Amino acid sequence: MSAVQWRRRQVLAAAIAIAAARVVGTMPVEAAAAMVPVYARPTGHTISAGFRTFWESLGGADGLGWPLDEAQPTKTGTEQWFQYGRIYQNKGGLPTLATVGRESAQFRSVISNPSFGSKPQPLAGLNLPNMQYAPAFGHIAANGFLTVWTGKQKLLGAPISEEFTEGDTTVQYFENGRLELDPTMKNAPRMTMIGVVMHGAAAPAVDAPAGIDFIGDAPITSVNGVAAHLGHWVLVNLAQQHLWAYDGTKLVQELDVSTGLPGTPTPPGSYAVMQRYQDTPMVGPGYNIPHVYWTQYFGNADLSWQEGYSLHGADWHHNWGNPMSHGCVNLPEDFAEWLWNWSDTGMPIEIIAG
Repeated sequence: MSAVQWRRRQVLAAAIAIAAARVVGTMPVEAAAAMVPVYARPTGHTISAGFRTFWESLGGADGLGWPLDEAQPTKTGTEQWFQYGRIYQNKGGLPTLATVGRESAQFRSVISNPSFGSKPQPLAGLNLPNMQYAPAFGHIAANGFLTVWTGKQKLLGAPISEEFTEGDTTVQYFENGRLELDPTMKNAPRMTMIGVVMHGAAAPAVDAPAGIDFIGDAPITSVNGVAAHLGHWVLVNLAQQHLWAYDGTKLVQELDVSTGLPGTPTPPGSYAVMQRYQDTPMVGPGYNIPHVYWTQYFGNADLSWQEGYSLHGADWHHNWGNPMSHGCVNLPEDFAEWLWNWSDTGMPIEIIAG
């Protein structure tokens, strides 16, 4: 073999190696990553190998949060809910984030708010250090929301609205999520647990499959004999006429309340907040109250929220610790307002007989 022929073979071999490396770089996540599924102890659900790689690239538990269910088949592929969003994968495609921010805005019927209309780019002199214009949909992230978004852009996507007031708090919607001011933490900006809002509380835990990795600590399984939830949730004991507000297993607030009288009892069960009103009339047998404040209707698959059971403020009595209602959970108005600000749609409510 001549020196020229040898040199040509070396160049050809190098070209083949580079081409092979490029092919590997575009392979689906499952094939490219030497991953195995991982079992998330805090919620008791498994993240597949492919979803795990994508989940970890978004920050894992500190990004998308813990899984709320097992991966589920869809008409076009597979999806799985997490505390702060949803991963989906179409057949033959790669895992990606669902646009749950837009879905939530549509679900909450705020998508028609003028804040979702695109804005022109500010003049260069007005582009201040504490604001940034995102041209994708023509919106600005500013101040505290800008700080959170800057660190979570890959997770949240581009803003699809300006800041605006929804309910009693300032919010901003993004492609894949939502930011809000936390009234219980001096209006500090935080990400909404939009996965929990859209999906509901975590599905019952499943057993870990064999031969996989584990991550996170198993939660304390019960509080007062009730399975603890992740995040904010409420426990009501009918025998004790008492309510506890928990963040996971941490007690945040507690007080005496008034639930249903013997003829109109409050039904025990596992529920979630389904509909919320700052001010709403309540009409029924023997009562007609034009203004009931800080009302949070709850329900489940067997009990529609339209049946009328709710947590709400009551200024017509102060007989706390004794049954007084037509089935609702009466709260002192100042606490009802605090609970409203601390809660959100989808928050679990556990009501036990005692």
